Amino acid sequence: MFRIFAAIALQLIVLVGLQAEVSQKVSRSGQAGAVIRYPFSFTNDSEQPKTYSLVISNPRLLACTYELARDEVTLSPGASYKGELAVTVSDRIPPGAFEEATLRISSEGMLTGTFQFITVRAKPHPYLLVTDELIAEAKAKMANHAWASAAFEQVKKEALSYRIPERKVITKARNTLEWSSFNYKANTTEEVFKKVLVWKFAGSEALRDEVLGFVRAVCDPKEGYVAVGAATTGVQVHEGNFFLYLAAICDVLYGEGLLSDTDKANIAATFRHYISLQGEDLTGEAIMNHEASALTGAVFAALFMEDMATLDHLMETEGGLIDQLAKGTMPDGWWFESTVNYSYVVVERFTLLAQAFENYGWNFFDRRFPIRYKSKDYDNAKEGFTGMKFDVWGPMNQNTIGFEEMYTGHIPLMDEKAYVVSSNDSKATGPHPFYELAYRHFPKDEIAWVLHHSERMGWEALLYGVPELPDVQDPRSKSTYVPNVGITALRSQKPGRSAADQIQAYVKYGTHGGWHGHFDRTGMLALDRYGHKYFGTEMTWYGYGNPGYKECVQTSATHNMVVVDGLQQEALPSEQLLFYAGDLMQVSAVETVARWRKIPTWNIDKFPPWDDKGYAEGFEHVQQRRITVVTDDYVVLADYVNASQRHQYDWLIHPVGFQGMTNASKKGPLQPQLETAFDSPYKYFNNAQWYRMKGGTVVSFQEKAMKLDVHTLWPQKADVFIAEYPNAGRHQGIRNNPDRSTFGVSVNAKETVFLTILEPYKGTSALRSVSAPNQGEVIVTLADGRKQEVRIEGLGMDDPKVSIREWQDGELQRSESTR
Repeated sequence: MFRIFAAIALQLIVLVGLQAEVSQKVSRSGQAGAVIRYPFSFTNDSEQPKTYSLVISNPRLLACTYELARDEVTLSPGASYKGELAVTVSDRIPPGAFEEATLRISSEGMLTGTFQFITVRAKPHPYLLVTDELIAEAKAKMANHAWASAAFEQVKKEALSYRIPERKVITKARNTLEWSSFNYKANTTEEVFKKVLVWKFAGSEALRDEVLGFVRAVCDPKEGYVAVGAATTGVQVHEGNFFLYLAAICDVLYGEGLLSDTDKANIAATFRHYISLQGEDLTGEAIMNHEASALTGAVFAALFMEDMATLDHLMETEGGLIDQLAKGTMPDGWWFESTVNYSYVVVERFTLLAQAFENYGWNFFDRRFPIRYKSKDYDNAKEGFTGMKFDVWGPMNQNTIGFEEMYTGHIPLMDEKAYVVSSNDSKATGPHPFYELAYRHFPKDEIAWVLHHSERMGWEALLYGVPELPDVQDPRSKSTYVPNVGITALRSQKPGRSAADQIQAYVKYGTHGGWHGHFDRTGMLALDRYGHKYFGTEMTWYGYGNPGYKECVQTSATHNMVVVDGLQQEALPSEQLLFYAGDLMQVSAVETVARWRKIPTWNIDKFPPWDDKGYAEGFEHVQQRRITVVTDDYVVLADYVNASQRHQYDWLIHPVGFQGMTNASKKGPLQPQLETAFDSPYKYFNNAQWYRMKGGTVVSFQEKAMKLDVHTLWPQKADVFIAEYPNAGRHQGIRNNPDRSTFGVSVNAKETVFLTILEPYKGTSALRSVSAPNQGEVIVTLADGRKQEVRIEGLGMDDPKVSIREWQDGELQRSESTR
């Protein structure tokens, strides 16, 4: 299954120019005993009359009966022949199986062309996401398990409360381009699918009629999808979800015998139109969540119609779904865009597709896919446009990828509630319902742990969830890293402390992520404690169709890192030089050596709407390294930057709730903006106040009960500032908090070190005193009298070393070293 061949969505397949061998394929399905008629046509475009023989290859190898009206035809120059092949579907082919027959066209003993016909013995509907067996299984779970009964009640509540939008055509700008579509949302068909499920479980004729009316409106031949070509107010990723569930809805309707022949013809025409829009002009460069989602919807439609020719084209062609999976999925299981929400979108689409295949009778879950090289370019943007990189970084130590890695690869970067850390264009994201299907096929303890932290209230749990989950241990409590997405999770290990109360710090060094990538290698993505998240990568959000998206959100300046000359960091493969997971400390050292450039600026007259910028002539690469040390009570950050030229190095952090600063005096008046230049990201930072710091400083922040003290230990003298962090509008979760500030330490030099301690806490500080005798040593006296010394040796060298020693009452109690 899934060989390469072209999809033909026509009722009639045609060959012209028979001097050369040409092949076309078409597929149809029917019940055993049904006669399927395949029209075909070919033309003699030679200058001489020709006699052609028509023969079915190896008929004794075929189960179906094949009949041609004529087995020989003579054509004058330019004349065409329209023939028909009648195929009687054999009962020796199981439902859902098929056979392929080749019609050979020859003249004067020379093969001039072939037609290939794939005849499927129709499988009874439904078989995509719902089957009769799954319905029975779900009813048994509901009868015996309270969670399943509650899940059904929740699905029922959602189905009954959802109002299907009246079909309308709207015209509006989507980001920067304007086009017309229906007014449906990406989730419209999933909500309608829930109505289908409740109707199947409870027998509601009112819900049935709602669903029928919706399908007929979408598939109307004059005013439906075929007349508009866009179902949702979004883009490809939304269209794919819409058609995935539309196919699943129609699959159930077919099984109930509720559709007329006219309905069926309209549905087929709608699906073929969608497939024609999504399945043509595919390229191996267009690998992205948009294409993967759109193709999944097209594959669902093809499988619903049992059109094996189209299905194989969508799966196997360059840029097709398997190409998406094999190029876009990194060896660590993450999607290359390195953002959890889009990684989850793609994994969900692939999972639902694999489940539909399994329900049909094919095993896609256990298939291994040879990893394919991911181009450095994207379909409409070359490598480096606005700084973006589209290839995969990190180790390539395995030659295949599979579903198991897609499920387990995200778990190491989850918090204690199974929320994956935010990176690139994403927020911290909780357990996805696809883990229900994942555990059904891969009953691993770590997936069971994820499900223990999910609500198990969706249709996925109802249909596919196992009745009972085993008790399992937390699989992600230790420090770890995921090498291709390039994120390290450092988690303190104090005995007797709950997972939520431990300090968790996440550091970035990996794959850029193309359109959704941020320019934040060596940055601290997140700092968590007591269930509180101090930071994320969408602390401000302007939206994709807004100047602030690439001028602000994605830039280096909005991340917790060192910024060079107020510019944007070059995205280059970076390295984790050191990783250590101990009892007293957790350590990561990451490094990038990159140039810096001006940010892209908005230009609505272009598409994509950005004026790109190059690197200044003569700008040399800057070595940038961060060593992060997580202890039971605080985090040490040691930043080293080095270049052949002098630069302004700004050490930045962006907490909520500025309370005050020690050892600093104001320098100049309050500035309306940190920077006024149109091509500087600092123009988004308002009300900036500069200070002169002497002897280091402690800057305090507080967000409700959660506090954060930032101890600047090195440099001991510098200009520092507090500014308002960029704010795009409505405060929602971690986004656009009006109380978020930016604290910066600015040094002008070729080479410098920043040495900082972060203490996230609530109540009373655990630190009595903090000092730094030099750039590589921190001495901390804790409130309980213990003294700890953290030493960093070779901060700028090839083989850095970190050690910690702890004393109590003058006696050494514990120590650890990275080597």
